[in-house]
Amino acid sequence: MQLGLFPLPLFLLPGGVTKLRIFEPRYVRLVKESMANDSGFVLAMKDGDAICRFGTHVKIVDFETLPDGLLGVTIRGISRVKLANIGQEEDGLWISDTEVLPDWNENEGAGDLGTALENLFEAHPEHASQYNSEHRFDDMLWVCQRWLEILPLANNQRQWFLAQHDLQEAKQFISLLLSEEKI
Repeated sequence: MQLGLFPLPLFLLPGGVTKLRIFEPRYVRLVKESMANDSGFVLAMKDGDAICRFGTHVKIVDFETLPDGLLGVTIRGISRVKLANIGQEEDGLWISDTEVLPDWNENEGAGDLGTALENLFEAHPEHASQYNSEHRFDDMLWVCQRWLEILPLANNQRQWFLAQHDLQEAKQFISLLLSEEKI
């Protein structure tokens, strides 16, 4: 499936929620088309001038007119995707063929990782506010995805995690970081 791309230095995974300010005409068009056919678009990272190979298919879940008159949209991550045949249209909008990657499956409880994320959300309510009452601090998959979104990772690290077939590396990485914080 071919989708429009929204290149940002923002990392969002399935289940993640964030708000965007839309002001460039090409992205206004992207939002209009996405809402008209309920296709969504891909939140993609850039490495220099190039679009990275992995991104997140997102859907618009809400929109508003912001105080400055710009369009605000709330998006939710739907699936990880691999990008191919990346190009630009006349107005500069990036487009790509997308291949949906399999969902990560995890049935394990989140334990200490969930407790640590809950504590972080309490200390930084701006992160928690995006999720309203949808916090799932006992769900390892949800917890690890939120940790990966907020950790200060380089784009190549984010791309590496997006390409993984399961959650194991993310769990180990986050557990190691949190254990080092306790030392």
